[in-house]
Parts: sequence; C-alpha cells; structure tokens
Amino acid sequence: MKICILLAAGAAMGALGLAACTPTKVAETPPATAPAPSAPKLPVSLNAVMVAMVDHAAEPIWVNGYKPPTSEAGWRDLEYNAHEVAVNGKLIQLVGTGPNDAKWVANPDWIRYADAMSAAGMAALAAAKAKDVAGVNTAGDQLVESCEGCHKTFKPDLTTGGIYKDPNYPKK
Repeated sequence: MKICILLAAGAAMGALGLAACTPTKVAETPPATAPAPSAPKLPVSLNAVMVAMVDHAAEPIWVNGYKPPTSEAGWRDLEYNAHEVAVNGKLIQLVGTGPNDAKWVANPDWIRYADAMSAAGMAALAAAKAKDVAGVNTAGDQLVESCEGCHKTFKPDLTTGGIYKDPNYPKK
C-alpha cells in the first residue's frame, strides 16, 4: 500500500514538473497532410465489365421493350436487370485494368454516357415496378442511346476483345 502511494505521489510530482517546464504557447505545427485516398480500381478491364455484366443485364431490358414479361417472375427479372444496369453505369466510372481505362474514365463524355446508362436503368426499374410496358420501351431506348453513343465515341468496333459472351442472353 505504501509503495502504491509513493508511486502515485511520484507520478503526480513528475507530471507537475513537466507541466512547469512546458512553454505556455506551444509552437504551432502545420497539420500533417494525409495522403489522398487512392480511388478504387477494378480487378478487370472495363471491357470485361461491359461484356460480362452490362450486356448481360442490358440485352434482356431491350428485349422486354418489345416482348414484355408475361409473369410476375418475368417482371422481377426485369427489376433485377434494371438494378444491374443502374449500378453498372456507376461501376464503369472506376478505372479498370484495360489499356484505355484510365483515359476513358477521365473523359467527361465517358462519365456522361455512364450516368445516362444509370438513369436508363433507374427508368427501367420504375417501369418494371409499375408493369409499364411503354416505360420499359422508353428506358430501353434511353439505354440504346447511352450505349451506342459511348461506343461510337470510345469503341467504334464494338468487339468483346476476346472475352467470352454468354450465348444464352437474352433469355429465350
């Protein structure tokens, strides 16, 4: 017990001694500049995202514009695809591993087309929830505009770059 009291008293005296030696105005140091967080990078190319994810979700939306779902499950599939398109429009704004990806995502036209893709996905989602066939058709047209405009500007040859494309889409 006496040792604890002595240790506590010694610690208090040390703290007071340090406080007495501390200048009244501490020199201001500039705040450390935190390194800028690096933007997330996709582990695959934007071309791979387009072939594997965007095409996979967009093609059924286009088909549903002229051949509407006839069942509750069909409308739910359309909602799912619309969600995918809306999210993919934002996903393709991240740099991927492709040789042109950094240049593309830095271009304001790329961002405009990608945002238009997301907007078309959201329009398709609203139409699917309302079971609005005309709205699905309009959303599909918006999607075509964003996709074709982007391809004409950034990838006029429209190839998959050798990436496998699922032959079962759109669903038959």
